Amino acid sequence: MTNGLYIRLLGEPPMPPADADFSFRIIFEKGTGDPRRIFDAASELIDGFEELDSAITGSVDATIQPLMVLEDIEAGSIRVFLSSFLKRIDDKALSEGEYKKALGPALVDAKYAAIAYLDKDRDQAEKDKDDLRELLRKLAAGSDLRKLGDYPPIHPAKLVAALDTLQDAKRLLGPKDQLLLEAPDRESYKADLSKTWDPSDVIKTEDTTTEQHSEGEIILTIRKPDLLGGSKWQFTRGKYPVSAHIADEDWLDRFHNRKVPGLQSGDAMRCQVKFTYIFDDKGTMIEERVEIIKVIEIIKGPGGEQLQMF
Repeated sequence: MTNGLYIRLLGEPPMPPADADFSFRIIFEKGTGDPRRIFDAASELIDGFEELDSAITGSVDATIQPLMVLEDIEAGSIRVFLSSFLKRIDDKALSEGEYKKALGPALVDAKYAAIAYLDKDRDQAEKDKDDLRELLRKLAAGSDLRKLGDYPPIHPAKLVAALDTLQDAKRLLGPKDQLLLEAPDRESYKADLSKTWDPSDVIKTEDTTTEQHSEGEIILTIRKPDLLGGSKWQFTRGKYPVSAHIADEDWLDRFHNRKVPGLQSGDAMRCQVKFTYIFDDKGTMIEERVEIIKVIEIIKGPGGEQLQMF
């Protein structure tokens, strides 16, 4: 897969690239919070939308390769233009342009539908999970690309992997940040960053998926805690963002009772973790989950923002 990355810092205000059919904008308050959260969130959003594209096109039985373009960094915001184009298709009579014309609008609509679903309350999302899969299947069917007109359901594990990644991106952003979805001839949509429930807890995968597990001891740098106890903590390992539940109830009780003094963003956590790898029915790994089962020690960092409790 070849990805294009273009950054414009100076010059005329940018025009959307000719290939772009969708963009998202992160608006942030300058001078507050860890600035890496903006780029980490953008990276997670790109990954999540790419995974969503794969889930939708899987119902069409075609393969696309996303073209990812970061077109402009503006004062106080970052805007990322995305486009999907054909990577491989068996039917030689169907050109790349015809394919994109047929399926491109569905991929844009799917992105809006996915973020809107993630913005629901968890209980409502539980009720609407089958409706979401059917909506996405109908979007794929609207392409009219399958000769027999049969469009299988969206693979639940691939959908969950995409939704989990998109929700992880929302968690990285702060309460004063904003996430907007934008597309030609569509109204801008503002995501609700307060909704951070886990899609994998709501949409259960089918028995066609398999799981493998491993455990190990690693060091994770704290970026953002889960203060309410129903979501994930945000960490980094090296330059990579990591979202993880903490299952060490004894340590969590101490943390919430303020018995872990002076914890700051930038401090590190040496911990025992459980890795869960989820594979689809073809043996392709579609999701990786991290769970902290034991906090061994806190390693003080160079200093950062105090982690507020409530």
